[in-house]
Amino acid sequence: MNQVDPMELLDLVNLVDQAVVTCDAAGVVCAYNRPAAGLFPLLRVGEALSASAAGPMALATEQGADGFDAAFEGRVLLGHRETLQDHVVWLVRDVSAVRACEDTLLSERHRSAFLERAGRRLSASLHHGRAVRTLVRIVRPELADMAVAVLPVHGRGTVWHRAGPADTEESGQVSAAALQRIPVLADALSGLQSRPAVASRHELDGLGDAVPAERGEGGEALVVQLAGNGVSAGALILVRGPERAGFTAPDVELAGRFAERAGLALATADLYSQQARSTAVLQESLAPEPLPSVEGVRLGAAYRPAAQALRISGDFYRVAPHPGAGVAFFFGDVCGKGAEAAVLAGLVRQSLRTLALTETDPVRALYLLNQALLGDESRFTTLVNGTAGPAPGGGLTVVTAGGGHLPPLILRRDGRVEQVAIDGTLVGILPDPFFDRADSHLAPGELMLLYSDGVTEARGGPTGQELYGDERLSRELADCLGMPAGAVAERVELLTTQWLGGRSHDDIAVLVLQAPPDPRRGETSP
Repeated sequence: MNQVDPMELLDLVNLVDQAVVTCDAAGVVCAYNRPAAGLFPLLRVGEALSASAAGPMALATEQGADGFDAAFEGRVLLGHRETLQDHVVWLVRDVSAVRACEDTLLSERHRSAFLERAGRRLSASLHHGRAVRTLVRIVRPELADMAVAVLPVHGRGTVWHRAGPADTEESGQVSAAALQRIPVLADALSGLQSRPAVASRHELDGLGDAVPAERGEGGEALVVQLAGNGVSAGALILVRGPERAGFTAPDVELAGRFAERAGLALATADLYSQQARSTAVLQESLAPEPLPSVEGVRLGAAYRPAAQALRISGDFYRVAPHPGAGVAFFFGDVCGKGAEAAVLAGLVRQSLRTLALTETDPVRALYLLNQALLGDESRFTTLVNGTAGPAPGGGLTVVTAGGGHLPPLILRRDGRVEQVAIDGTLVGILPDPFFDRADSHLAPGELMLLYSDGVTEARGGPTGQELYGDERLSRELADCLGMPAGAVAERVELLTTQWLGGRSHDDIAVLVLQAPPDPRRGETSP
């Protein structure tokens, strides 16, 4: 076989775009091409490979390695060795750009994974306080050694939450005046900050215990605005100790991206908290009032809204002591369900309460209420309005005025169930309505049941589609003979719920008026 001429080989490898270096068996350089001269400018033909001239290639030759992957003169070089007759040929590539891209990709993946984890944890709770505490925990140690969240100012000050080394957590207050003396923080809290800002330890002295001096001295802090829904949701202070490098441009970018997610999470939690408070006020104002204790009348009620989360409904009732004796009551069901229906029910209820101050006739009160509701086709209600008072000779006299509502049922002492015959149009629909009146007598122990269509129209049973119905309600009511008013109301609501079997349902309300037993006849209270 012919010997390889290094110079002829050099002419050939100069056509290759990667570095090629040929050496003899002793490691003396025989030839190298132009790319090799660029990577190893100190190479010389006739000289042995040295650490100063060839770096990792010389080390690999000395160790008899087949390749190397190492840094040299600011570059990352990747080389492997081939044997050609009695010569060694090194093929070397500069992979600095590739590795930089790989490092950037890995770093971005790491940051994206951090943001994804942070987003999941921040969205796990709609409780504002828990969201704030989660926020300051998440950024450690990824972005800082200590994190402080300062909430927007309300009144004369605000609160801060801090997570520090060793998983320590603290909260405190700071005055609005102190915050105004820290411009970088005031800008973040007011929503004027355009990008995260590096702050010195001296600038944060006004925060007192929020940023302890022993953690901030000699270190660096980054103040980031927590923007949410167009307004500031607070500010985040990221503090690094003196033993840690300062914030790089990628760190600042990551902090800004995190703050965007955190700000939205805090704004969402704050909005939910406001809605929860508003809902609580609505629930308190629209929920049925407790039944009064009135001599001569036994009362019972049950109430189950369709919107269980809101605990309010379009069914409503009220029982109040009558100026003379006994009670005045009303029971109704407005159109729709949920919050809108509950608001309308509240309007009707308040209107009837106001009318009761001047109008004692149940029928006349319905005519006046009808006039008040006219003008909006979506505002109407069914209603039973009435009074119940002691009857001559014992029991109760119940006067009912009907406005399109389901007729009440009476449970007699012998177990019969009778329907009160009252007619009437819906309240709030017609300018010339008709409202009927019925007078009923309840003997001692007898009761009257008022109920909403959520009872009779409840769909359930074996098929899930069968209506509870009027007949079934009458049979079940007959089985309540001898039971007190409260127990009857609860039993009707329980049987309806069991019939539904967990399915969705309309609003359910039940009201029971009962004449107390007559002790003169040896009857006792159930």
